[in-house]
Amino acid sequence: MPSTPTLFDDGGDMPADPVDTDADDPVPNYFFRRALVVGGIVAVIAVGAVIVGRVLSSDGGDPANGAANAEWNRIVMVESRTGRLIVLDETGEELGRLDSDVGAPTGAMVVGDTAVLSSAETTAVVSLTDETTETFELAADSVFAPSGTTLTMVAAATTADRAILVHGPSGEVIDTAEFAPIAGARYDIATARSAASGRDVLVTDTGNFQSVLLSFDRDEPSYFPGLALAVDSEHVITAQNVGTDATVNAFDHTGELTSSATTPSVRAAMITGDMVRLVTVEGQIVTMSLDSGDTDTGDSLEIGTVDSGHVMPTGDRLVVIGTSGTALIDDDGRVVAAYDGLAPVDETALRGSTCITLGDPSESSDGQLTVVDITDGTIVIEADVTSTSIIRSADGCTIAVADATGYDVISADGTQRFDDDAVIALAPDAASTAVERERRTLLADLGDASDDEPLDLGATGRSVFFTQV
Repeated sequence: MPSTPTLFDDGGDMPADPVDTDADDPVPNYFFRRALVVGGIVAVIAVGAVIVGRVLSSDGGDPANGAANAEWNRIVMVESRTGRLIVLDETGEELGRLDSDVGAPTGAMVVGDTAVLSSAETTAVVSLTDETTETFELAADSVFAPSGTTLTMVAAATTADRAILVHGPSGEVIDTAEFAPIAGARYDIATARSAASGRDVLVTDTGNFQSVLLSFDRDEPSYFPGLALAVDSEHVITAQNVGTDATVNAFDHTGELTSSATTPSVRAAMITGDMVRLVTVEGQIVTMSLDSGDTDTGDSLEIGTVDSGHVMPTGDRLVVIGTSGTALIDDDGRVVAAYDGLAPVDETALRGSTCITLGDPSESSDGQLTVVDITDGTIVIEADVTSTSIIRSADGCTIAVADATGYDVISADGTQRFDDDAVIALAPDAASTAVERERRTLLADLGDASDDEPLDLGATGRSVFFTQV
């Protein structure tokens, strides 16, 4: 759903559940914005933008895109009260238990063989392979991926003056308190922009009226005038809005200005080759040369006043959100499609490699979901739902939607209905779901083997992630 106006508008272990037969397992406290019914009790837990079912390669390097793939060979469960991690293989065999030193996590995320957990007191980075834990005295409400990638995890301090960034495939960590100690910093992490690789993150420091490049490939930060607009492995784009006009600047990563242009105020941008595709507040598409700063005006979007834009992790599609609709722009600056009256249902809807999920922003709890293929803009499926809180597959083309009596799995093949179970996670390949039933966590097949006995993963009270190590 459309966000609020953007900046371009100038704890320790706790005892286990005494009722549960597994003494290590606490009572439920889930990491998903959804309604669950367990034993007739509805528990609604909200934790920002925790991404469930994350699956990524553990290889390093600078990939062509930052989208998740569908392969997985590990299940990682995080206990909701102790923060303990339980690692299983794909058959459900337990491989180990790791203490995170984070009690009562407020957020968690797993990328490759790296997990990040946050709480009201502590943030921890846990290596699933080395079985090591690095902790930071940083209180954060959630763990999330910045716009443009699924490879990097961020825990931002509730005081906004510090953030921990973790590149999942490599396990590298940036602590802004050490890497970029800036007096008076106020990091607007929610509007951070990342290169697809996740190795370069550009964030606006509202306390000092500048943008800061936090790069895992540099020994120090770089600073730029203006608000964070776009970044790739070589370039940084910022905007300085004055009245109805904007000065758009292009820099290299050292901070050297390479080109500049004056345009109407901008809301979104995507770097493609030697060009920047800009979208103004009125929905005009403007192409700017990175070398010369020359601009060319293209099509106009009919989606109302433009609020924000997000580059998809594939790096070749820009999702532009306006007050009356959403549009897709390709890397040539062409309008792929526009959807009147629809907006992404949440930030996780923008993390798929192939599809995004749109809904009517006026419907907060029910209505119709529309799954869209970002490659050509076609509608994969439309489905009526009683909740717009989704769990998605790695490609985003299959989603699970929970309600008071069970859940629906929605894909191009239609809608599958599952009663009685509470869905926790959808496997990245969309072949199975993690559900809760009678105080047990189960892995149930969705395909031809759906009649098989589900795999018992243990007691309830755990969030579930899938990953490739």
